[in-house]
Amino acid sequence: MNIFKHKQRLLYLIKKKNEYSIHSPFMFNFYINLIKKNQNKISRLLFLIENKFGKQNLIKISCSYFEYQKIQPQINDCTIICIINQYNEKESLLEFDKIINDPRTIVSVDLFHIALISQNTKLSHQHYIL
Repeated sequence: MNIFKHKQRLLYLIKKKNEYSIHSPFMFNFYINLIKKNQNKISRLLFLIENKFGKQNLIKISCSYFEYQKIQPQINDCTIICIINQYNEKESLLEFDKIINDPRTIVSVDLFHIALISQNTKLSHQHYIL
């Protein structure tokens, strides 16, 4: 890990919350049933998300705002966008900030190694660092 990533990991650990900071019933269940048990097993977590929401509803992208904009025609309320390696370097972190501050992003869940984004209009805007 480079120095930038170490620094970001430390900041992430300081900001990190637990399930008691989640107020949305949907997100609380999502966290308890999928994320909490598999947070350190990324491939297992993504497999379980695919099973729950359907393989077609999980879109994996690199941390690029351009790529985020490019996939918008494929997005519906059931889609989960998985962003990989948002803390690799300063540029990717800046791109990640653009994504989570985009008005189309309703819920974002930052798990350090990956981030999960939902544009489900039935949910309220929230950014979780779990």
